[in-house]
Amino acid sequence: MLYKKKKSRLHKRLRRITIILILLITVIILVFESQAIPFTKKCVRKQAKTISARIIGKAVDSVVTKLNYKYKDLAVINYSDNGQVNSISANSININRIKSNTIDKIQNELDKNKVYKFSLPLGSFTDITLFSTFGPDIEISFVLTGSVNCKIESKFESGGVNQTVHHIFLVVETEIITISPEYSEKVNYKTDYEIAQTVIVGSTPSTYADIVR
Repeated sequence: MLYKKKKSRLHKRLRRITIILILLITVIILVFESQAIPFTKKCVRKQAKTISARIIGKAVDSVVTKLNYKYKDLAVINYSDNGQVNSISANSININRIKSNTIDKIQNELDKNKVYKFSLPLGSFTDITLFSTFGPDIEISFVLTGSVNCKIESKFESGGVNQTVHHIFLVVETEIITISPEYSEKVNYKTDYEIAQTVIVGSTPSTYADIVR
């Protein structure tokens, strides 16, 4: 009889311990989830921008190298009869070709729906610096998709006495959507590349033809 009582107490104790362990594990999981999701979103956002920069950079480099346009292929400086700079006009055909080729290359890469992966130590999810390098690596995967737009912008700056430097930039804007098993998010990324420049000698005209497109 005494043996049965001891056994019953042991079972009750084990049951309590089991319940406490289950509750403790549940709390740990919930706390980890609440900490991990924002941290994961931040990491995916950073990775998405890095990958976007790489995709855009390769696309622009490929297009610019292939077309090999010089300043005179994109803009024409018009002079007055007395040799003064009168205006600057854009070569719309070549500018549109740069934009369309760049958009096509970037969009084709985004449309591949490639799965990107990176790993972080488990300790980094605690957001505690001391533990950031501890624990096994956790693999995070996501897919990039989205849209892209390009435009041309000009910038004029002084190049010295009676000189003006005209810069022509290709501005690329992307709206990237990151899709992972846990969530999806939009990431806007904008960057610009100088594709041509020249030094204009002479008095600077008060107005230029609009080369921003």
